Amino acid sequence: MKRSPRAALALALLPALPLGGCVNDDVHLYEVTLRGEIQVPRGGPYSGHVHLELRHARSGEGGLAYPLRRITTIELDGVGPFEETFLVPTDEGEGLVAYAWLDRDGDGLLCAPGTSDELAGLREVDGFPAHALEVTILLEHPCAGAEILYAP
Repeated sequence: MKRSPRAALALALLPALPLGGCVNDDVHLYEVTLRGEIQVPRGGPYSGHVHLELRHARSGEGGLAYPLRRITTIELDGVGPFEETFLVPTDEGEGLVAYAWLDRDGDGLLCAPGTSDELAGLREVDGFPAHALEVTILLEHPCAGAEILYAP
């Protein structure tokens, strides 16, 4: 029995059909304008871009719950005041945490080998959910990832 090329293609794609059914979940987003200041200790390094990450404080349920699910990352010109607007998914976690670190060498990596003066800081953002929030983050911990700085 000889099959047409169209029939063969349809038969080959048939196993992939169930995969397409799970793509249409609704995502509920909440707009947050976050303003505040990124600070370093007196006499600390001031130069370099700041990477600012927003994370959910908690995600998942029961035994699958975990902290610090990343929402988004932006790059700021440096330390000092900032104001940014973010879209936060409301169905993927609870609470809001802001983590920032100073990229002194401009490589986009926190403390790559040979670098030990990239400072980091983390703050839980009070008042979430609200459309306008404020936070001040002091970058005082050298080479510290968000997971090290967060104590739930």
